[in-house]
Amino acid sequence: MRSAAARKKSVLATATATALLALAAPLLASTPASAASVATWDKVAQCEASGNWSIIDRTGTYYGGLQISMPTWRAYGGTQYAARPDQASKQQQILIGEKILAGQGQGAWPNCGPKYNLGADHADPYPSGPTYPAPSSLANGTLVKSPNGPDVRVMIAGAGVPVAGSDVTPDHYDLGRIVLVSDSAFNGLASAPPAGTVVHDEAGGANRYVVIDGAALQISASDWTEDGYNIRADYGVPTSWLQAAAQRTLSNGRVVMDQTGNDPSRYVVVNGAALHISASEWTANGYGQQVLMGVPTDWLASAAARKMPNGSIVKEVSGANPTVYVMAGGVAVPLTNADFVGLGYDKRPLLGTPGEWLASAAAKTAPVDGTMLLSPNSNTVWEIVGGKKRAMAGSEFGPGKLSFDDVVSVPAAFTAKFPTA
Repeated sequence: MRSAAARKKSVLATATATALLALAAPLLASTPASAASVATWDKVAQCEASGNWSIIDRTGTYYGGLQISMPTWRAYGGTQYAARPDQASKQQQILIGEKILAGQGQGAWPNCGPKYNLGADHADPYPSGPTYPAPSSLANGTLVKSPNGPDVRVMIAGAGVPVAGSDVTPDHYDLGRIVLVSDSAFNGLASAPPAGTVVHDEAGGANRYVVIDGAALQISASDWTEDGYNIRADYGVPTSWLQAAAQRTLSNGRVVMDQTGNDPSRYVVVNGAALHISASEWTANGYGQQVLMGVPTDWLASAAARKMPNGSIVKEVSGANPTVYVMAGGVAVPLTNADFVGLGYDKRPLLGTPGEWLASAAAKTAPVDGTMLLSPNSNTVWEIVGGKKRAMAGSEFGPGKLSFDDVVSVPAAFTAKFPTA
């Protein structure tokens, strides 16, 4: 701590100097700045305030680790950080200390500045890190990575698609031309191209896909021209990413239509199946307020013919029908609340479906052949064959055979209505 006499001598304490500083502050930005390392500032703080960056001196005149007066703090822009120096962080106090050092020299701290050669240090306490380009400014196909991690991505339509080690050789990626981007920019990159982006395997091949919700939907040869995909940009993507994306399904609730626009029908995707939306439900159930995405004609036909996966738990999206159902071989099997909880279906996602589609599924008489059912309080697994049930043997299950994971638990009343084969 400085003596009272020394403080009075300091320009930090004089009203006249403060007034001059206030007038000079706008000019300081053009003054060549002195600088000092954090280690030197720490020594000054130890000398001035015993290293306490939150201290106020006994007279209430000097604040923080560098014992800066309020008039000086305000004159040098300290209030952009905190009302008082002691309320600012160590780094913020040092940054203001740098401005004071540039404007007044080390004499602003008459005892401690010269003692530690504050004015002769010339080190930047907080040097700015290297500058990195914005990923959005990079060309498609540019490989990027963070300076602090091993992962590599390739820029495709503004997204950073992950590149696996197995992709490097077949996809002809040159790791010697990787561009570094900041950690935050790298981590903030979307891992899949935007919806509607047309892609192909960078390693080669004739197949083309359109990306929606991170899934890659294959475009048939006839759809390529008829659906207008041939006039879009076509990007090569890493093989491993494309293989995984081709196995993904669209997000539940995604509303789709035929890309050609020739078919007026609208569908909602639920568990990979495209469910038809009637004209009355389009508005009443709020589907018309969602983004409508065009999809390849042949893909849509296949998805519309696909049965909802067994074990899917569904309910009418409007809420008009409170019944919950489990899907079994294309049939929507109603569940009581006891069934819903007792069969463990309360642990699965509850999926909203169009009411007319659900009514049709609930009205079906029997699951498709091969559907396997199991009812509570029974160890017998039944296979549906031609509208009848067949008791299955344990020997039919196991490695290389059928899996118990494909068996659907249903209420006993549902199984009981089918005659035994």
